[in-house]
Amino acid sequence: MPSLTLQKRIDTLVRQVFARYPGAWLFWCDPRGDWRPLLERVAGDERMGGFPLVLVTEHLSQAIGGLQARQSIQAHIDAGESFVVVAQTSPDQLGWLWGHALLAEQRYHKSLREQLLEWGWRPQSPTTSEDEIAFLARQGLQHDPATWGGGGLQPDLPLLLEVLAGGAVPSADEQYVLDLTIEQTGLPALQNEALDRWRARALARLLVTQAHSVAPRLIAAQHELLIAEGQRGAALELLMRWQDSLRLSKKLPGAILDADKIATLASLLSESTCKLAPLLSRAAEAVVFANTCTRLAKKSGKELLHALVALQPDLEPHVHGFWGQAYGAVAPALTIPWDELLRLSHAAQHLLSAAPERSWSTIAEAITWFTTGGGWRLDQAGDELLRQLSRSTPELLALITPLREAYRARWEQSLIQWSDLWTSAGCPIPALPTAGTWLAAQLAMAHPIAIIVIDAFRYDLAARLAEQINEQEGIPRATVVAARAPLPSITALGMPCALPIAEEHLRAEFVGSEWRVTETSTSINLSIAENRRAWLRDRGIVPAEGLLNLTDALQGRIPKPGGTLQRLLITDAIIDRLGHDDELEGLGAGIALTRYRDLIGQLRDANWRHICIVTDHGYITWSGSTEKRQPPPLPGALYRSRRALAYPAKLTLAEPHALAPGGDWRILTARGASSWSAYGGLGYFHGGAALQEWIIPCVQVGWPGTAQPVGARLQPLAFVLSAQPKIVLLMARTSLFAEDWLSRHVEVLIRHASNRAILFRSSQVELTPNQEQRSVTLKQQAGATAEWDAPLRIEVRDVSTEETLDETPSLLRVRLDEW
Repeated sequence: MPSLTLQKRIDTLVRQVFARYPGAWLFWCDPRGDWRPLLERVAGDERMGGFPLVLVTEHLSQAIGGLQARQSIQAHIDAGESFVVVAQTSPDQLGWLWGHALLAEQRYHKSLREQLLEWGWRPQSPTTSEDEIAFLARQGLQHDPATWGGGGLQPDLPLLLEVLAGGAVPSADEQYVLDLTIEQTGLPALQNEALDRWRARALARLLVTQAHSVAPRLIAAQHELLIAEGQRGAALELLMRWQDSLRLSKKLPGAILDADKIATLASLLSESTCKLAPLLSRAAEAVVFANTCTRLAKKSGKELLHALVALQPDLEPHVHGFWGQAYGAVAPALTIPWDELLRLSHAAQHLLSAAPERSWSTIAEAITWFTTGGGWRLDQAGDELLRQLSRSTPELLALITPLREAYRARWEQSLIQWSDLWTSAGCPIPALPTAGTWLAAQLAMAHPIAIIVIDAFRYDLAARLAEQINEQEGIPRATVVAARAPLPSITALGMPCALPIAEEHLRAEFVGSEWRVTETSTSINLSIAENRRAWLRDRGIVPAEGLLNLTDALQGRIPKPGGTLQRLLITDAIIDRLGHDDELEGLGAGIALTRYRDLIGQLRDANWRHICIVTDHGYITWSGSTEKRQPPPLPGALYRSRRALAYPAKLTLAEPHALAPGGDWRILTARGASSWSAYGGLGYFHGGAALQEWIIPCVQVGWPGTAQPVGARLQPLAFVLSAQPKIVLLMARTSLFAEDWLSRHVEVLIRHASNRAILFRSSQVELTPNQEQRSVTLKQQAGATAEWDAPLRIEVRDVSTEETLDETPSLLRVRLDEW
């Protein structure tokens, strides 16, 4: 027998009676009222034709059917219509309706259970109640009873969640299954008259049960709010559904705060740390965070650093837990700063890894440690540890103090060790080129080159930028070469030395109260920025239209190479400005690195495939509570800064010193992190010969001139089955060599094929040449609606050009109700 829905079977039963002769009608006895809602839906369905329905439910003097009901039935009979009478009574209790019932073509009196059994339904249990059967029939009206799977009444978690989390008020029709679902999830009995109170009590039980699943030894099996073992699976699934719902999860933080007052889990976890898995109770998770910080803060120095690094595997789950980074957008004010603690842990790891394995024996060995041996990560750690916390708690603030002390001790010791080594060797000039010497060699090449000149670009920042570029590109594109700044390591000397001029052709002078650097063949003061630009124009190195600042470049005003424009020069001084404004330490240099990474991407897209970055000097920061001031070893310095003293070359100095460019000035630099003069609390300074001030980076970034953005194809997806579908992108390359391709930013969209409305969208993702495929998760767009089996078009497109790279059809097989 072909499969027929329950609705079709009922309609067929009625139509068979109507077909016997014109005006044939059916009298349906329904003492329990199980058939009535089914017959109402079938009779009112115009797609199947519908039919007149007369409902008789009124009882008078223990008999059913008053005068009005009898008149309505008679009117249909007189009109010769086919219709159905549904009387809420048994055949032997018809009373006044008995005479009318005799006129019906058929009197139907089978119970719903009997009829369903005839139509192929097989109950899961012989004890399935009549109420359960009635609910099953209402749920399964559009399905064949023979295919109901024998299911007795099943719990309806979505219904319960709508009442618990969505604020829905249950209808009388839903009450039975709702009560059953509540019972099977172990929640307290529903209190319709006090729903808000019931919701808080129910969620409190869920929070305690989730905490027990995480820490069974801490949440006793006898806890009064712990859901019974056989019901915990359904309860935890309900809680997971709540967290996964795009719509309902927005209400979860506030609901948890109310439920926490009842659950009172914090007192049970007073000794717990991040070794526990994430907890959904915010009060409990906050206690775990506080305990973790407090235990760490009791340590100091190397012991503290090792303890914090060891916690990284335990911190990761909390960062991505409900109260961590993942739900920061849902409740930012309530987010617990696990991500800050993890960031500090990574900084501590850098601090430990940067420590030299042994004392340096030569200048070259120290510089190698700093540049290629990872010593620059000491400064990377400092940038992370010293900058302001984006979110904090009292316990995290208490931890940051000993962390910073541990950093400063190791950092200052390395500075002192270098100073001692350098001065004991007689202050030799390292065998490194100036930035300008290196740049001149790059400009000797024939291809177009974009030059970025950054004020105060410390070596660790360049190394981090190169790492980020290479990670973003998927293959090595950026390299860092060590160079040296002049002494004193200040902008007035450093910027002229970053011009493509041989070092021996430059001469530094201190005139009046300022430094000036001239090319030996001219008298132009190259310490002035406008003179440097004129020097570049006059020598045909960079034309006037190729001189930009970073702000203009980031606003899309980057010309493409061609014709006379073969060199581009972009300048920026954000790091130096932040330093002199006493903001660099608090903000960190990450904001600057983001700007430079964006700039390099825009230069690449504008077809500048060779980029050189140079700088004038580095810097150090000192945030110690005491000013480490040293008296000058010799009076009469004509130039004095925080980190350098300058004396005429004709003056003989017994102290170890170095020479400024040209050899006319003897430069004494301060030892370690100390200074020759103090002027307020400014923690940013340069001018000396510390590795961080003196050893500077030159960065080269390059792509093949014929390189093209990597292509992307969509892996076919027949059906979209989730509100957060995953789409697989396949890289499309015609060459096997990854270096022949450029990375590309793309997004994936799923549209309704008919009206082109966007139903799902991914965030921007980067496709790199070294990838074979990339999985992308999309999220349902707010307010997106579409019918079941709606035709879809999946598209992947380039973010910058909006070009569609590939598209494929699919079908929607999920309800779009913001889940």
